[in-house]
Amino acid sequence: MSSPFHRRPISDYFISSPLVALLYPLHQALLRLRGSPRLPPPAAHPISVVCISDTHTQKWPDVPDGDLLIHAGDLANDGSVREIQAAVDWLRSLPHKHKVVICGNHDGYFDPRSRLEEDRDETPNGSFVGVSASTASIHEIDDRNGSRIDWGDIHYLQHSAVTLEFNPPDTTSVSDAKTPLTHAHPRLLTVYGAPQIPAIVPMGPEHAFTYPPKFDAWSGTVPQETDILVTHTPPQAHLDLSPVYSTGCPNLLNEAWRVRPLLHVFGHIHESAGREPVFWDEAQRAWERLCAARRVRARYSRVVALGGFFRDLFDPSGWVDAARVIVYGVLGVIWAQIWGGESPGGGWMVNAACMYRGSGKLGNPPQVIVL
Repeated sequence: MSSPFHRRPISDYFISSPLVALLYPLHQALLRLRGSPRLPPPAAHPISVVCISDTHTQKWPDVPDGDLLIHAGDLANDGSVREIQAAVDWLRSLPHKHKVVICGNHDGYFDPRSRLEEDRDETPNGSFVGVSASTASIHEIDDRNGSRIDWGDIHYLQHSAVTLEFNPPDTTSVSDAKTPLTHAHPRLLTVYGAPQIPAIVPMGPEHAFTYPPKFDAWSGTVPQETDILVTHTPPQAHLDLSPVYSTGCPNLLNEAWRVRPLLHVFGHIHESAGREPVFWDEAQRAWERLCAARRVRARYSRVVALGGFFRDLFDPSGWVDAARVIVYGVLGVIWAQIWGGESPGGGWMVNAACMYRGSGKLGNPPQVIVL
């Protein structure tokens, strides 16, 4: 059986669910036609957010400039202090005023259960010996005071948040005397970061912050005031190899619906790198229901999966949801492109993985989002 982290042939998607395989490109086209899901506030200066993830000890040669740089985890391969500090030193050398980093499952030093032997002398008196997978996944274990990582000007988040201030650009030019000068106020953005990932395949102790797939490691953990959510795992049904072969977390998706951040940055799934607008509406709910209902089919062999055609044919709720995706998507396009309306409360989901598939080389470019 193929790895759940690798994209399947297109034929597998049609075999498992011809309905969602045909609906997927139409759904994506409607999302793009609706335009930007969130525009900067009126009279406010835009904030440029540069998103990267899964660099695995390597350095992207030309990271775009911006106001905020976010790294969504997997700085390292073996999780050692050596590798992590080298990656941090590279990030510190970049010119972005604000920088935020979380860890991923390959950054084992940050999870005491996953530290290499060479780094275990930092664990005081074995105080983390009894840490369970669930505890390490949803609670902050404050070992930062004893950390050997020199973060410099980087904000490292591990089940924690930071509020950043973005000052307007210096505009000293003077217009004609009849036009009053306006001075934009600083903008504030609250960023929350958490590293935990569902262990959808057996993972050894070297993989940090893993939790059993059916364990809810997310509900109620993200502050409601979060503007930018940074996780290592994707949410289910968004840039996670969906439909059918989803690797994202359904509980994280529910948490994203509760908070509805302006921007949700993640990585982990190299083959789904990219960006996706989200509108938190009936079209999105219907699409997510279709993906969730078909996720169980990923476990079937191709022979058994051939029944997907008949299951879709006699699935009235699936056809209703497919119609909802199309109807509400078209209405969204009409509202945005013909009536000129803005979609209130939308946002972006970004899979910022820079590692190109399983090549061992960086190939997916950084994603830049303007808020």
